[in-house]
Amino acid sequence: MPYINMLASTNWGRLAMVAMALAALSLLWAGNVLASEVVDRGEAQVDVVAQEEDSDPEANLPFLFAVYIITWGGFFAYSFAMSRRQREMQRELDALKAVIAEKELQSGDGQAEL
Repeated sequence: MPYINMLASTNWGRLAMVAMALAALSLLWAGNVLASEVVDRGEAQVDVVAQEEDSDPEANLPFLFAVYIITWGGFFAYSFAMSRRQREMQRELDALKAVIAEKELQSGDGQAEL
């Protein structure tokens, strides 16, 4: 959970979470559209959900490929965001080290003059 909170705390993280949610919803919607077929029975049309045993397993390959691409895209986006954060934190650490070293030099010079 802390990773999700950390990801949601940045603008890029929020954008990534929204994009992944939209992608998941679109895959669910596309699956429902493709899984249902319209059967013509006289004057009324009835939606019938296709049975799993009647479907061709190769028909699901585009969905598998889409999920694969979305998953790797999310992984690389997360890795990119974390590397940027790490660089920013390293810059802050370097700045803090420089400030501490400067203060130590100033305090060392002040003690020598006393």
